[in-house]
Amino acid sequence: MKHITTLLTLLLVLLAGQALAQVDVRLDPVRRDFLLGESVALKITLVNHTDQTIKLTNTPGRSWLNFNISSREVGNSLTPKATPRYPDLTLSPGATRSYQLDIKPFYNLNRSGTYKVVATVRMPDMRTTYSSNRATFTLASGGSIKTFKTQARGQRLQMSVKILNVGGKDSLFGQVINADSQVPIGACYLAQFLNFMEPRIVLDNAQNLHVLCQSTPEYFTYSIMNTKGGRSQYKLFRRSGGPVDLISTGKGIRTIGLVPYVKSKKGDDQYHSATDRPSR
Repeated sequence: MKHITTLLTLLLVLLAGQALAQVDVRLDPVRRDFLLGESVALKITLVNHTDQTIKLTNTPGRSWLNFNISSREVGNSLTPKATPRYPDLTLSPGATRSYQLDIKPFYNLNRSGTYKVVATVRMPDMRTTYSSNRATFTLASGGSIKTFKTQARGQRLQMSVKILNVGGKDSLFGQVINADSQVPIGACYLAQFLNFMEPRIVLDNAQNLHVLCQSTPEYFTYSIMNTKGGRSQYKLFRRSGGPVDLISTGKGIRTIGLVPYVKSKKGDDQYHSATDRPSR
C-alpha cells in the first residue's frame, strides 16, 4: 500500500509538472481545397500555459517547428525537400500567437489527393515536444477551361485557367505546369466565378494570362497571372453598358463595357478584395 501511495504521489508530481510546461498547438488549413501548384497555407496557433517565457529558436540543422505530412495517395510520409527555418518565436506567460505558414516550398506537393498534417513544436530543452491536432487538406487537379502552350526561361509551359469548387463556390484559378515533366510550377486564385458569362481569356505578348469573368450579378473580376503562376493584378469592375469583353490594343489588353469598382463609404457590397473570396 505504501508503494502504491508513493507511485501515485510521483504520478501527481509528474502530471503537475506537465501541466506547468504545457503548450497547446493548434493547426488549421486556411482552406480545405487547393489547386495543384498553389501555395498551401496553414494557420498555426500556440498557447503558453506556463508562467515562464518560452523562446523557440532554430539550431543548426534543426527547426523548432516541424510538420509530418502523409497522404494515402502518395503512400507514405513526405520527406522535406528543403530544411525549413521558421522565424524565432517568443511566447510570454499566458500568451497566444497565431500566424500562417506556406508549406509548399518545403514539400513535393505535386500529386492530387487528401493530405493529413501534424505540427510538432520542439521546446528549448531540445527534448520536450508538443504536437498539434491532425489537419486535413485536399490538392485537386480542377476542371480545365482553357490552356495555352508557351515558353519561358527555357522551359515549355502549359498555362491554364481551371475551375475548382472552394467552400461551396465555383472559383477560377490560374495554373502553370512544366509541359515536359507535368510538374506544377505555380498556381493562383483568380476570381469567384458566376456562370452567367463565359470567361474571357487572353494570353498577351509577354506571356501573361488575362482573365475576365462575372463574379456576381453586379461585379466582374479581372486578373492577370504571370508565367510563374503568380497573380500580378486583380481588379473589380461594374458594368457600364454594352457588351463586356477583353480586347487587345496597341497598348495591351483592356476591358470594355466596364468601369472600375469603387468601394462605397457605406460598404454596400459583399466583398471588396481578393482575400474575401474564398477565405484564406
